Amino acid sequence: MKRRDFVKTGLRTMAGATVLPMSPGLRASSRSPFQEPSEGGDVIVKVLGTAQDAGIPHIGCYCPNCERARKNPAFARLRPSIAVLDMKDKKAFIVDASPDIGRQFDMVHERMGYDPAAGINIPTGILLTHAHIGHYTGLMDYGYEGLNATKIPVYCTSRMARFLEDNGPWSQLVRLENISFQIIGADEKISLTGRISFASLIVPHRDEYSDTVGFIIAGLKKKLLYIPDIRNWEAWNRSIQKEVGKVDYSILDGTFYSPDELPGRDLSKIGHPFILDSMNILASAAKSGKSRIDFTHLNHSNRALDPDGPEQKEIMDRGFHLAMDGMEILL
Repeated sequence: MKRRDFVKTGLRTMAGATVLPMSPGLRASSRSPFQEPSEGGDVIVKVLGTAQDAGIPHIGCYCPNCERARKNPAFARLRPSIAVLDMKDKKAFIVDASPDIGRQFDMVHERMGYDPAAGINIPTGILLTHAHIGHYTGLMDYGYEGLNATKIPVYCTSRMARFLEDNGPWSQLVRLENISFQIIGADEKISLTGRISFASLIVPHRDEYSDTVGFIIAGLKKKLLYIPDIRNWEAWNRSIQKEVGKVDYSILDGTFYSPDELPGRDLSKIGHPFILDSMNILASAAKSGKSRIDFTHLNHSNRALDPDGPEQKEIMDRGFHLAMDGMEILL
């Protein structure tokens, strides 16, 4: 299969899937881990992974989505993460340290145009959303048995920090000063460079080990809302319609398309909004075109992953999108 490229204009059909033109300000690479650097943009959000915490293909699963991804890596997806890149200052911030962080930081390294001889092999900082396996366990690669990094700033809530401090092997990262906590509070704004700032948003989720946050990420010109995990929009003490209306781009929890994906499991207990419900709630926002809305954190069972299925077509027809590994957004 040839490279699967998004382009700004025109339509392109590959492997039976119609790829719609990107909105202005968006770029996306092929599904390959790397892409050629493109011109323009002081602040870039690069999507590093868009699968649910176990990735696609999913371990031990041989459903059509997983088999498609095994046979053709173009349909595989890494665990959920994004990078926020200051291209002027050559600083890279990773949101969530997934188990795929090695390959994902290679994507960052390549995109930033680092000279390997310069020895820049760690992100400028890591921001954590919560303590589920796809979002923080990649920290282990920076520990004693891995890179043995020194004081990587890790931005997280106090409860998330306590979880890491009190539980091995993460406690070793703290004790050996491989990481250094930068505690963030609810609704706190953090300036990371002269061009990049984050604002934290507490969201409801299955908070067994930590609380859960989303982020509003601001560049010099535009803003992006990133919420990869939430119980559902009705459980939040904020209006998702209003929050989407404040930003230019939104990348939101799209774990499941509909409630009947996993026979024998009560999806309400897993705790994620269904794409069908999200599209109904955000229909007016998508129709207005003022904020582009992409779904991420896609479970391997998600029917929208079928490039020839009616679910993916409905998402596009209603003005929504599926986030792609390697996709770029200019802020």
